[in-house]
Amino acid sequence: MLRTWLLTIAAVALTAAAAVAQTVTIQFENGDFKVTGLPGTIPDPEGVFGVYVGSGNIPALLGAYTSGRGILTFHPRFPIAPGVHYRAVFQMPGQPKVEALFDGPPQETRPETRVEHVYPSTVVLPANQLKLYLYFSAPMGRGEAWQHVRLLDDAGKKVPGAFLEIDQELWDPDNLRLTVLFDPGRIKRGLVPQTEIGPPLIEGHKYTLAIDSGWPDARGVPLVAGFEKTFTVGPANRVSPDPKQWRITAPKAGTLDALIVDFPEPMDYALMQRLFNIPGVDGDILVDKDETEWRFTPREAWHEGQYNLIVDSTMEDLAGNHLDRAFDVDLLEEDPPDRVTTKTVTLPFQVR
Repeated sequence: MLRTWLLTIAAVALTAAAAVAQTVTIQFENGDFKVTGLPGTIPDPEGVFGVYVGSGNIPALLGAYTSGRGILTFHPRFPIAPGVHYRAVFQMPGQPKVEALFDGPPQETRPETRVEHVYPSTVVLPANQLKLYLYFSAPMGRGEAWQHVRLLDDAGKKVPGAFLEIDQELWDPDNLRLTVLFDPGRIKRGLVPQTEIGPPLIEGHKYTLAIDSGWPDARGVPLVAGFEKTFTVGPANRVSPDPKQWRITAPKAGTLDALIVDFPEPMDYALMQRLFNIPGVDGDILVDKDETEWRFTPREAWHEGQYNLIVDSTMEDLAGNHLDRAFDVDLLEEDPPDRVTTKTVTLPFQVR
């Protein structure tokens, strides 16, 4: 018996040409899918052989093909996932379809993944709060967020339609961070949902973001525990952040001291990781004090001289207000405020 994991399932012809189907089998061996029993080299392998997750009408897995000596091999770009059902389909033009079904390797069952943090960290959010960030300790599965995330009012009842529950969940590339949007149609003044249903958050009220433990991670295993974040709602914020009000504390030359920027209000945690830049200086970013402080520690000691902190104008506060424009603009106003189109803001500082 082969020591490698080998799963061979007799290919099933989906047409009446059973004699042809009996000569072709699909196997999974050492991480590759193989079609055997072919008459020779296949000139267009991608057009005749594909591997799919589950049974739905979805794109085939990405990967590379090799063909020769009666064997067509597909090398998946990513490893086969535990506990996932796969479907391999082979069909030459004018020939019967051959299909094989099999499972990935055994699935882990011990819960290990947990909610690490929910941003914003502050417990007072504006009435027109735009988004929440959910951070996990390990990659999560996709497609089930709205079954496990809900907003509860101060009576413990679910707030219907609070979030924009789109099918294309907003995960980062590593599936470690999920962006949850409050329904913008209920935030922007003058839109039908805001007028007829009202905003999802009411000033002065208390709410709880509840994440239940049944949410499966990328292994298909539930979370170690559920998670709750309770917060109160303050006044709406419809004013763009003003960089002139930010306080910059410059480091000393010859040190690895951090450049510190303090804000009069919390800012968007995820955007603070990538929309601040000091040209010519590499370093590490730390966001602290409930997202009211940005710290940049260089990898090499500061040299004496003039530096610039460049901030992209799409930087946002908690209500989604950019540096160059507010998010929540009353569309019914006769003279809406003009939009500024500056792409970046430059904040100079001196290292002595």
